[in-house]
Amino acid sequence: MKRSKKAALVLTVPVATLLIAGCEKEVQGMVYSNPEECSAGGWNTEQCEAEYAEAKALHPQVAPKYVSKEECEADFGDGKCETAPQQTTSGHSVFMPMMMGYLAGQMMNRGASFQQPGAASAGTNTAATGTKAAAAGASVPTQPLYKSRDDRGTYRTAHNTPVAKGTGPVSLKPSQMQPRAGGLVRRGGFGHQAAMRNSYGG
Repeated sequence: MKRSKKAALVLTVPVATLLIAGCEKEVQGMVYSNPEECSAGGWNTEQCEAEYAEAKALHPQVAPKYVSKEECEADFGDGKCETAPQQTTSGHSVFMPMMMGYLAGQMMNRGASFQQPGAASAGTNTAATGTKAAAAGASVPTQPLYKSRDDRGTYRTAHNTPVAKGTGPVSLKPSQMQPRAGGLVRRGGFGHQAAMRNSYGG
């Protein structure tokens, strides 16, 4: 196959995704590194823990997998990878990055509320955002988030879509936040791409 044909095949899916994303309305989600941070921001503790547990359960299914810990750490940093529950067909271990945070996409639709109204000034804005999103009935899937070695400040999905530079409310396009099963990745398959992307949720 000629090079031009290969390029056309590679570009087909991203272009289709961009066309859909371009017409799509953004919805609100919340990004936190752990449930304690979520509840400290004023949200109901049980809801924070439920969202975290949902993301944690999804983590081994969607996280990118590597055949060696060294390759994984090359993309995510020293000490930032763990053994995945899956194995290769020959019975060898595979490795995946540690979950560094989570996208709480369902809290607002589940009627989550503040239990500490005066806990944080930022919470006032969060409450307003939550009420607005719940009224609209829109949401993004709850899922684990990761940080690449070359961009430690950005939370990313398991498929390397940038989500947020920090914690708190974030506007996202649901079609770009759909979790998918994580397959084997080679060294540089995640981190190198991270350095090349510069948009958030769109």
